[in-house]
Amino acid sequence: MSSKKNKITSMAAALAVALAPVPASSIVHHDLSISRHSTSTLSLQDVKDSVAYLPIDEATSYMLNLADRMKTHRANLRIEWEEKQIPIILKNQKKETQEGFESLFRHIAVCASFVEAARVALKSVPESNAELRKEIVAFARSAATLRYTIEDILSFIESTHVPKKTSDADLGVTADQVRALIRSEHKKLGLKDPTFH
Repeated sequence: MSSKKNKITSMAAALAVALAPVPASSIVHHDLSISRHSTSTLSLQDVKDSVAYLPIDEATSYMLNLADRMKTHRANLRIEWEEKQIPIILKNQKKETQEGFESLFRHIAVCASFVEAARVALKSVPESNAELRKEIVAFARSAATLRYTIEDILSFIESTHVPKKTSDADLGVTADQVRALIRSEHKKLGLKDPTFH
């Protein structure tokens, strides 16, 4: 737990000087560009749980862009599901797809850390520095937007499955009893009597 607290403190310190963290793995996978004039060699390292620091306004835009891409993936996932109408079972997907979804769970935790770091940073940034405080809040909101978008994707996948607990138990009420209840509620609310077909 101390390691996590240290990471959050480090991120908060960076935010206090207008640098914001973004998931390094998302930069490597989506936005890596190499200059054709570069003479250095490219070496890749495992950045699975690492962060990279960008100027806070760029990091905010980057996180919002990432959230928009996730929204597009969510929409495409829904379209595909509507065509097939079968539960989405992650263990039946390709290995790359499974790994991608595993990274979503890590991104949720990373986004939560970003929001917590912003809270800590706001405590150290004076009220007089309104512009930086505004940028930190915007960054925290962008991290929260990404988190909730990812959670929405995972929730949608879960919703394609039959609920684990269902009941076939008889409710013990008749249709006439339900109609009587509806009529009484309408009367209490001052509405006219409902009609049933």
